[in-house]
Amino acid sequence: MNKIKILFIPRLTIYSMLVIIAASSCKKFIEIPSPKTSITSAEVFRDSLAATSAVLGLYTHLTAVNTGVFMYGGITIATGLSADELISNTGSVDESAFYTNGLNSNISTIAQWWQTAYLTIYQANACIEGISASKGISASCKAQLTGECKFMRSLVYFNLVNIYGAVPLITTSDYRINQSVHRTPVDSVYTQIINDLADAQNTLHINYLTAGRVRPNQSVATALLAKVYLYRQDWAKAAVAAGQIINSATYALEPDLNNVFLSGSQEAIFQLIPVQAGAETVEGSTFVPADPTVIPSYTINSYLLNAFEPGDQRFSRWLNSSQVNGDTYYYPFKYQFGYDGLTPPKNYYILLRLAEQYLIRAEANTESGNLAEGVNDLNVIRNRAGLPNTTASTKDALLSAIYHERQIELFCELGNRWYDLKRTGLTKTVLPAITTAKGGTWSDSWQLYPVPFQELLTNPFLKQNTGY
Repeated sequence: MNKIKILFIPRLTIYSMLVIIAASSCKKFIEIPSPKTSITSAEVFRDSLAATSAVLGLYTHLTAVNTGVFMYGGITIATGLSADELISNTGSVDESAFYTNGLNSNISTIAQWWQTAYLTIYQANACIEGISASKGISASCKAQLTGECKFMRSLVYFNLVNIYGAVPLITTSDYRINQSVHRTPVDSVYTQIINDLADAQNTLHINYLTAGRVRPNQSVATALLAKVYLYRQDWAKAAVAAGQIINSATYALEPDLNNVFLSGSQEAIFQLIPVQAGAETVEGSTFVPADPTVIPSYTINSYLLNAFEPGDQRFSRWLNSSQVNGDTYYYPFKYQFGYDGLTPPKNYYILLRLAEQYLIRAEANTESGNLAEGVNDLNVIRNRAGLPNTTASTKDALLSAIYHERQIELFCELGNRWYDLKRTGLTKTVLPAITTAKGGTWSDSWQLYPVPFQELLTNPFLKQNTGY
């Protein structure tokens, strides 16, 4: 009998499992079957309960410490080092290569990202196929689970294409096809991302299926679609999609910045539940030092530190510091809890939140010439941070102000700064001098990370990025 391999993370806690059980279109479930590493496709997708368990593996995979570094802290740290956000004090040779933009294709992090991403994509593809073929899953549950899988596949591809550029576009679990794929042009990858998100919008439930916002609904797909449209410079669609989220009664900006990244945040659109026993998010556990008398593992780069305006509450709320031998070391403090043993955890890991939607709509409207609308949305975010309204009045000045606001509002979050520098062309003005100051030499080809060397050996159809 043909087998389909579904990988689960063994550290998934009972609490995490119960929180993310479906409670609406897939009916209420009391328990989830025990995770298995290799089971027949008929068993995996025999009914709604079993199929839900398989789909949950997509989320737990991203939050596992041993595999989830791709979108669960890893992108934040590595791209923060490559850009102008972070300094590593760990002594890691690999992290030094990110910091000086001196990467090579043998960097272990690069290989781990690629493998983790494509394993998640494979799981999503396998689930889509198994759910479609199953006769034991209700139609409503099929629609919800398929939408979740397509959203997750699009989320992974969005990050892959922004890190590596053209990447293999795989939408099947057939190994005969997957073992000899070529790199797909960026435009084609984005077309698939948009199609997946549009399908997800049509099939996902309008409400969250859980008490927490930890499984996608229609708004989650719409929020990512707004970001994709922004990156594709489809200004009108970006503004409309972001507006749908902003105008929804479901979300609201947290007045207190300390509450933004908590599990019950009103601002959260999509979150992941931490699954490592005794720990909160990877970023909280990594950034927040266990001992305040030692230098933090990662500290804020002076370029970011100096970018905060006087009176910006994000400086006092989202940064913390350690005093060591008379020197002050600032570190990210958005996720304020580390290894605390709390159940349930206080911090959930945010992948999408409302503040970014305001900035997406501000930029999209400004690019379209609707400056007044752009100013209004920008001021919403500035005022929440305790800052006065922007003084920008021309299109170029307003765009510059929005880019700056994104730098501050979204710092050390999922590679946003690195992605923004590239998509706006700011790499040419920002990174050469910064890279030189770090001890490296900037090349425009380094806007993309290298394809892992092992992948090039395994698949002769893959080609390396220029400059590596």
